Amino acid sequence: MGNIISYGMFYFPYLIVELNNGGVPMKKIDYYELGKRIRRCREELGLSQEAAAEQCGISPSFYSNIERGIKIMSLETFCSICSTFSVSADYLLSDELPQTDERILNILSEVKKSGNTQYEKYLKTISALAHVADHL
Repeated sequence: MGNIISYGMFYFPYLIVELNNGGVPMKKIDYYELGKRIRRCREELGLSQEAAAEQCGISPSFYSNIERGIKIMSLETFCSICSTFSVSADYLLSDELPQTDERILNILSEVKKSGNTQYEKYLKTISALAHVADHL
């Protein structure tokens, strides 16, 4: 006979926390709110749902259902959406941008004093590093 894992559920206003067998809280994903954040990103880029769906490699109807919180997407689709909109998973899941390291801001501030050309080179380098890191 296999192991049976039981889960306990605790309901809080606006948040469901599920305790797994070890008692570690796991936050449930609010797919409606996630869909709203995805829609906001798409609109900020000026894309139609059809264009966004095409760039993400999914059908327009499925994309529409994701934005409305009706359908649950695969991890691959979620990663594709993050990549298409150039946003972090943290941002879409929690509506918060990751905290910026003050050291990076200080370096960029110093480089900007050297002129726009040098500053643009740094930004391109950081962007390239971020792209490579996303694919590791």
